[in-house]
Amino acid sequence: MILDRPQNARECQHCGAHVSRDFRRTFGDGDDIAHRCPACDCMPRISRGTAAGKELDYPDPEEQPQRNQGGRVDARTDGGESL
Repeated sequence: MILDRPQNARECQHCGAHVSRDFRRTFGDGDDIAHRCPACDCMPRISRGTAAGKELDYPDPEEQPQRNQGGRVDARTDGGESL
């Protein structure tokens, strides 16, 4: 267990949404920090490295919001309560 990790490491560094330990470990950077998450980015970008802090040429949902819509997006970050 890493004790010097900031408490906000459990949150997306971009939007502040909660991200699970498994998500951070799988998609985050070398320190298990998530820079983007399913609440603020699309899975094609996340799977290409945006959650680890990598910049991409792939369209960003912040600039094109229609790329990240629907109830399933909310369900990924709230444990399914929105379904």
